[in-house]
Amino acid sequence: MKAIIKDHYKNIIICLIGTFVNAVGVNCFLLGSNLGDGGTVGISLALKYSLGLSPALTSFIINVILIIIGWKYLSKTVAIYTVISNSSLSLFLELTKHMNLGIDDFVINALFGGAIIGASVGFVLSTGSTVGGPAVVARILNKYFGFKTAKSIFILDSLIVLSFLMVLPLKNVLFTIIMLFVTERATSFIIEGFNPKKAVTIISEKNEVIADKINAFTGRGSTILPSKGGYSKNASGMLYVVVPQSQVTKIKNLVNQEDEKAFLVIHDVRDVLGSTFISNIT
Repeated sequence: MKAIIKDHYKNIIICLIGTFVNAVGVNCFLLGSNLGDGGTVGISLALKYSLGLSPALTSFIINVILIIIGWKYLSKTVAIYTVISNSSLSLFLELTKHMNLGIDDFVINALFGGAIIGASVGFVLSTGSTVGGPAVVARILNKYFGFKTAKSIFILDSLIVLSFLMVLPLKNVLFTIIMLFVTERATSFIIEGFNPKKAVTIISEKNEVIADKINAFTGRGSTILPSKGGYSKNASGMLYVVVPQSQVTKIKNLVNQEDEKAFLVIHDVRDVLGSTFISNIT
């Protein structure tokens, strides 16, 4: 029980920090160049530019509606975290609304705003929460269809940004798209970690020798799976191992030294669970 309370306490703190940083990014950078955004904040900014409504108020109302919808499809823990993160985001948007760095450069605001907001979204998502809007939809897509959360948010946010063509000049919208791309990259970087993992599949007649060398180099085990050639019908083995991205080049060299004809496939890995890996939440 104490461990559960400790985990929730830690996640709530991370949510609050993430939403505060998000609010600072919006007020210090996006508003400085009249840039848009994705999600409910993007919709709120569109309402601000067109009708002069408070982003803090409109984002809160929109998120309440989406949370009610998402409650049915998300776990109760995620839903509760989402209520906390969205309530705090609206509050921090109001508290930081007078923060202004006085920078009206589109490039600086798009790059730094995107990086700061992307990192904040990554921290919030890493707790299992969302920042509302498309993030709620993205969580549903991730849960039921396995779509990557960061990329789902990017696509949904892009659709929202297109609506800014009705309230902002084309130049502002184009820089908003650049900002969103930076946001997606920063979010993925935080979620996947500083050293993302890769899955390596090797088909070779010398799999056992290769496995020994890989194990000696990485200090991690590997798995040899039975396989059969689709064309030759010959029985063979398929070596499978998950390693940090930083070790991929060395693995490729090890395989090439033993068998130049080896078939090698390298896959991106979203989550790795186990005693020798740190769990990355997507």
